[in-house]
Amino acid sequence: MSGRVTRWPLVFVALATVIGLAVADGGDERESASAPPVTTSEAPGQDAEGGVWYCAEGTSRPGEFADHSVIVANPTGTAVAASVSVFPVTPVGRVSPSALPEEVLLNVPARSQASLRLAEVVESQYTAALVEIDSGLAVVEQRVQGPTGFDVVPCATRSSSVWHFAAGSTRRDARLVFTLFNPFPDRAVAKFSFFTEEGIREPQALRGVLVPAQSLVVVNATDLVPRFSSVSTTVETLAGRVVAGRLQLFDGTEGLEGLTAGPGVPEARPQWVFPTGPGDPGVVEHIVLYNPSDQVAAADISIRSDASDPSELLAPFDVSVPPQQQVALVFGDIGTYPLPPVSFAYGAAGLPVEGTGFWVAVQVYNGVPIVVERVAAAPAASPPAGVATTAGSSAAALRYLVAGNRAEGSEVVLVVVNPSPDSIAQVTVSKIADGRVAPIAQLNPREVAPHSRLVVPVDRLIEGDSYALLVEASQPVVVSRTLAAQGGTGLTSGLSIPFDSLPLDPSAF
Repeated sequence: MSGRVTRWPLVFVALATVIGLAVADGGDERESASAPPVTTSEAPGQDAEGGVWYCAEGTSRPGEFADHSVIVANPTGTAVAASVSVFPVTPVGRVSPSALPEEVLLNVPARSQASLRLAEVVESQYTAALVEIDSGLAVVEQRVQGPTGFDVVPCATRSSSVWHFAAGSTRRDARLVFTLFNPFPDRAVAKFSFFTEEGIREPQALRGVLVPAQSLVVVNATDLVPRFSSVSTTVETLAGRVVAGRLQLFDGTEGLEGLTAGPGVPEARPQWVFPTGPGDPGVVEHIVLYNPSDQVAAADISIRSDASDPSELLAPFDVSVPPQQQVALVFGDIGTYPLPPVSFAYGAAGLPVEGTGFWVAVQVYNGVPIVVERVAAAPAASPPAGVATTAGSSAAALRYLVAGNRAEGSEVVLVVVNPSPDSIAQVTVSKIADGRVAPIAQLNPREVAPHSRLVVPVDRLIEGDSYALLVEASQPVVVSRTLAAQGGTGLTSGLSIPFDSLPLDPSAF
């Protein structure tokens, strides 16, 4: 653990948590037809006075598979204070939380970052953290690590009454776990729906899962919906609101080993962008499209290769997504990642050229919003082995902050996509560490052509094993970060955290 940590008295903790949540997340939201389905923190943003972050996917007990830490990055010129409330898991069926959260105060110096391993605060099979910061410019990510790999993802900044997960598997070598985090003063009740090649599965035990106020409840879907190679999931609250997340593990017995984590998607949308496509041999890519509605969704998938002239783009790949079903666009198959049945899998081998990086834009053209996730996978036999699952972006921004870049034998790669069809983006990238913001001299400034991307091999340009990255652009861009183990198992690839994000222009693609 880095940074200075101070424990607070328990009674004050409980009171402060309830009051702070009521203010920061919109107050006491009871069952009401007029209550908004999603509450969102204004952070990170230039005008936000503070930020509330929900980090709910990890374990904090010896011998578990996803040891849980939170990382707070502070790009400002003054120190910030982060109040971290750590919640132990509450068994399913209990009407009250197992225990009140433990709270610590994490002090983050100016232009640096600090981390907290949750097992140092609470020992529990699963844990969640509520992080409240007195700055709207600081950001929070979470890191999970275990025998089968690691993942680093931004924490959620919102609660919702609906959460979607496009990808997932409950086959023999997999463990699929969902977290329901309710740090609010009212209880919640959640319902699960699983969408498989054999239709919808709604186990009786998951039609009304009670999530007590100020609690974390965990559902092991592998036990209740077993042996499905590929499954999409929707979590709806019948009362209250939660932050829902996913932990997916592959244990290596079927040739695939990896760990992926993160919050779900609170809203289906008609447009998604994925900045990162594999360029390394052995890493394959799938785009999973999930349609939670009762209407067919018709989508174009545009593939833009690094080897292509932007003026010579491939024709969009036309995909039809049936109601309450998933389909996958498969760029390469290593034979170990669980895909939907053949009738729901589209082959895109050779698009783009093998070994060439690319980025992807998904556009629904008949108005039916969908949820889209990207899966990158590499077999356990050759590093970088692992699995990375992330949702796409439906927004762009002028500034991004990327925390949690601890090398630890991993290669860090930053990807910046310019979604504009006609304007060049000027991009600068700076390292934040040890009280300094230092532009990367070998890189800045860099032009990114329309409908193109910039790939930054960070570890080859800077030194240090703990730093944040600040990306600034002259016009809105989309940014992602990949960490890949140079030996052994570990692969993570996901979106970076935008400041003051803007919707993507639907006409851009």
